[in-house]
Amino acid sequence: MINSLHPTADDMRTNATFEELMWALSRPGLVRTLPSSGLAAIGESLLDRECSFAVLDDADFAHAIGRTGARATALPDADYVFAMADTYEKASAFSSLRIGTLAYPDQAATLFVPASFGFGSRLRLTGPGVKDSVTIAVHGIDAAFWQVRAEAIRYPLGWDVYLVDGDRVIGLPRSTTIEVL
Repeated sequence: MINSLHPTADDMRTNATFEELMWALSRPGLVRTLPSSGLAAIGESLLDRECSFAVLDDADFAHAIGRTGARATALPDADYVFAMADTYEKASAFSSLRIGTLAYPDQAATLFVPASFGFGSRLRLTGPGVKDSVTIAVHGIDAAFWQVRAEAIRYPLGWDVYLVDGDRVIGLPRSTTIEVL
């Protein structure tokens, strides 16, 4: 058996996905492009045996990302939450996501939501990582979702959100203020 210290193609892809996710969170409202399309590539990049996850409305997807070794768990206990369908009927469910504690704000959940960019509801973003303000247009997310998020945020407490449109992603950290226009 030959041991190699060189990363494989899969290693490079998952590392590049992770890097794009970090850039997206550090620059709210800026669209970043992932090396692979979809939530499965994100799950593969983030999940391992030390993580827990919840998937809303897609047992096949939950089974697929369960192969990472991460534990499937109830929504209030999940490190990562994948909302597979629109948020119209689920907005209130997100109020149960972990927001962390003052001692450990990093124990909050991270939410991934499918959306379409470039049309739909207009959102004004302000806060760290945003010069002045940025306005984005997002379709597929009910206005009630933004209210639930606003109620959950008591910085440094709250949860981070990634909006995912195919291979494009926008990060919305809990430090970002979102105004629905």
